[in-house]
Amino acid sequence: MTKVIKQGDKVSCVACVAAMATGTTLADVQNFFGTKLPPYNDLDFYKYLLNCGYTLGVGYSHEESPRTFVGKDTGLKIHFRLKDYPAYVVVESMRFKGVKHVVYWDGEKILDSNPKVKGDGWALNKYKVISWFPIIEFGATGERILKNIEEFKKIKRR
Repeated sequence: MTKVIKQGDKVSCVACVAAMATGTTLADVQNFFGTKLPPYNDLDFYKYLLNCGYTLGVGYSHEESPRTFVGKDTGLKIHFRLKDYPAYVVVESMRFKGVKHVVYWDGEKILDSNPKVKGDGWALNKYKVISWFPIIEFGATGERILKNIEEFKKIKRR
């Protein structure tokens, strides 16, 4: 069970989520970036994940992007069960208007580094989700990939 890591002075939400997602510490994250000071961004998170043997899967983003495609046979469908993967989740900040905040989905609940949030985090339906990216561990991917391929074959293609 992952323990929530709360933000302190000069600690970004991205660093907290990176530590929670990889089972490392804030000190590990900060040591990885060396002299680079927070706030860290999505690419920094991805670099840290790769360093620790994790990657991001195909996810969902709804950040002021076009909602329709032009063409005869257009469409986009991404399917995964939320409980199957932890995730890097970008939400609207509840503290600062017009600012994004990152939280960690552990497969069952949100873990929010916001020090103003009591406990682990609010219920998922309290957050305005902008992006959702599943986190996949390399060490588990061999068996997981084979299982996912078998599950994918069962899905009827249109």
